Amino acid sequence: MKRFRILMIAMMMVVSGFAQNKIKVNAVKEESSIVYSMKHPLHEWTGESKEINSILLMDEAKTTIYQVAVSAKLSTFDSKNANRDSHMMEVTEVLKYPSVTYVSSSVTIDGSDFTSSGNMTFHGVSQPVAVKGKLTKEGNKLIFSGDFSLKMTQFKIDPPSLMGISTNDDFKLEFKVTYQ
Repeated sequence: MKRFRILMIAMMMVVSGFAQNKIKVNAVKEESSIVYSMKHPLHEWTGESKEINSILLMDEAKTTIYQVAVSAKLSTFDSKNANRDSHMMEVTEVLKYPSVTYVSSSVTIDGSDFTSSGNMTFHGVSQPVAVKGKLTKEGNKLIFSGDFSLKMTQFKIDPPSLMGISTNDDFKLEFKVTYQ
């Protein structure tokens, strides 16, 4: 828990950049989620976390986004199967690497489309990741949604297996993060 708090404080310091005329906007946890999808030759499943910590670094007018940081504890993902969740925590070594994080280096908005480039850290491995999606404005809320695919092996994770058959290396992340 202490390690997670230190990570979030460090993330906020990086995102804040200690710059003037920039504000931090926090995600609304009750309205945000990340869902992973995986496939095995015998079945497919999803796991969801609604315990998302995220902040945007914006200008005071909330027209320009400079940076985004997102973090989720792996233990908060629920696939509605306790055995599967336990096995996923074992495979991802959740005690050693409790969180997955993303910190952008750039965010570009074109109408209702956005592109963010940055680094995702998962299983102790940091990899560059580009994220594309939709930006919706509802009153004073900004809602970012989209999906992208990754490979477990790019983060040095051996795909889990069932009955001696491994899952697909690819997995998909879908997200909806609301800021207010």
